[in-house]
Amino acid sequence: MSARRIFLESDLLSVEVVPYNPVWEEWFAELKKIIWPHISDVTIDFVHIGSTSIPGMSAKPIIDIDIVIDSLDDFEEIKSRLIKIGYHHQGNLGIEGREAFGLLDESRYAHHLYVCAINSTAYKNHVLLKKHLIENPDAFRRYEDLKIRRAESGMDKESYGRQKTDLILEFLGAEGLSNEELEDIKTQNLV
Repeated sequence: MSARRIFLESDLLSVEVVPYNPVWEEWFAELKKIIWPHISDVTIDFVHIGSTSIPGMSAKPIIDIDIVIDSLDDFEEIKSRLIKIGYHHQGNLGIEGREAFGLLDESRYAHHLYVCAINSTAYKNHVLLKKHLIENPDAFRRYEDLKIRRAESGMDKESYGRQKTDLILEFLGAEGLSNEELEDIKTQNLV
């Protein structure tokens, strides 16, 4: 893969895809040092997900993180702790089983922070896609090529995400997600 930087802008949204950068693991580690001490006693895990978590994968330079909990019944405690350290709850953004958070102030490291129930389709989507791309070089290549082609085509952020859905569903099906789970993901990605 050539070392190229692809950046596109629309009136409201932009997508930037850059070659893999090993510093992304350091960014994740720094974010974990900041957040984990405040929530570790009431969560299961703190997981680096998304393309920046896959060695060698070109990606938008934004760290995606799942805070994993047993059930969304435990959500209010996590929410209050995240608010205390400067995050605000953004709702589920149309994805059941996943609650999004943003920072009130700008962060040194661009990131998306989610709270997911361990048995949710949203969490399975994140970890199984990562697993599939790491373990299957052909899938890795197809996914990266699609992302780069879509970014080069001038798509806005929303269209860019939707265009990846069919390929993601193929990979998740190979990882054993049920037809019902795949349909849920498809419906949520197309909203």
